Amino acid sequence: MPEILQVHWNGRLVGELNREGARLGFRYAEAYRNLAGALPLSRLLPLREEPFDDTAARAFFANLLPEGEVRRQVARQLGLSMENVFGLLEAIGGDCAGAVSLLKPGELPETLGHYRPISPEELSRDLADLPSHPLLAGEEGVRLSLAGAQNKLPLYVEGGNFFVPEGGAPSSHILKTPIERLENTVVNEAFCMNLAERVGLPVPKAQALEVAGQPVYLVERYDRIRLSSGGIERLHQEDFCQALGVLPEMKYEQEGGPGFADCFRLIEVWSAEPTLDALNLLKWALFNFLIGNADAHAKNLSLLYGAGTVRLAPFYDLLSTAVYPGLNNRFAMKLGGQKDPRYLAPTHFQSFASEAGIGKRVVRAQLLELCDRVSTEISPLADAFESAGPDTGIVAKIAKVAEQRMRQARVLVT
Repeated sequence: MPEILQVHWNGRLVGELNREGARLGFRYAEAYRNLAGALPLSRLLPLREEPFDDTAARAFFANLLPEGEVRRQVARQLGLSMENVFGLLEAIGGDCAGAVSLLKPGELPETLGHYRPISPEELSRDLADLPSHPLLAGEEGVRLSLAGAQNKLPLYVEGGNFFVPEGGAPSSHILKTPIERLENTVVNEAFCMNLAERVGLPVPKAQALEVAGQPVYLVERYDRIRLSSGGIERLHQEDFCQALGVLPEMKYEQEGGPGFADCFRLIEVWSAEPTLDALNLLKWALFNFLIGNADAHAKNLSLLYGAGTVRLAPFYDLLSTAVYPGLNNRFAMKLGGQKDPRYLAPTHFQSFASEAGIGKRVVRAQLLELCDRVSTEISPLADAFESAGPDTGIVAKIAKVAEQRMRQARVLVT
């Protein structure tokens, strides 16, 4: 007999994920399929009566889990194999990215749940334990799953106080610790996210702060909205790898993952506002070039499902990787066929425009406008960061990279 997990979307039963042997399958519940205005879980899991096979089910559900070393440690903490997608979701799938929860048959979604207050000192200790105890895996009442390879913790934040969501309580923020062996990634990411906001990219609020003397990065969840009643509602999302049927270990283009042509095509066929979302995706690609973010891959792009529509989600995970000499700074997704920013030529931007399905003049205009806006905003923002904390030398390095990239960009498109 197959093992079953019931899949819920904001408390409503959507269908069942099953495992028989090593193979997964998924099937929508009839009552959900018959709902007026029901949306699919994924572009590759359209509403239908027939079940989906391992390939389709795994592409969506495996992408709900953490990646890399974080996933390895979660699996070790739970006594599971890191390849055991079903078992890991059974253990930590109660609060995934978006609005999806996975529960055993007979378990009901906890519509209320509760928040456990946690002091800065306790939180600091939990953060120190994240490398060996990620996502608080195995703790009583805590079932949290976030995709990605970095140590992070979903929390509820209110009035400057921190709370651990338990039961069915949704988190409001994600807290990330510094990446080991890289200089001040907390300030790096907070600075890049705030710069993105200032130059017109849709991003959630983000900040660098200290918890009991430990630097951390705190960002609002774009897949949560605060209600007038004071509660929080989850919004369903899927990242571009899920929407394109790509397993998380294949997220990089050089490994067979999506490129820009795939991403712009996805927006064209699936977004309810393809023109606006394609323009924002273009700005994201160009902004990442200007700040030197080589790790901008398809799992850093997502779609939001809500009110009967699908839209490109706000951007996140914006980090200047070019400030770290030891990192491979070739593009995660080639820009017009070129993977090394040092060798970009005007023809690459022309090819990129063709891949995006956007006119060359529009790409040129957007790049020059971004250069102007970054040039205007980066110094005041750098001053604000430097006045807020002593350990902000990384900001000057980001500004230096951006200055060099802007000079390069203006030459390439003139």
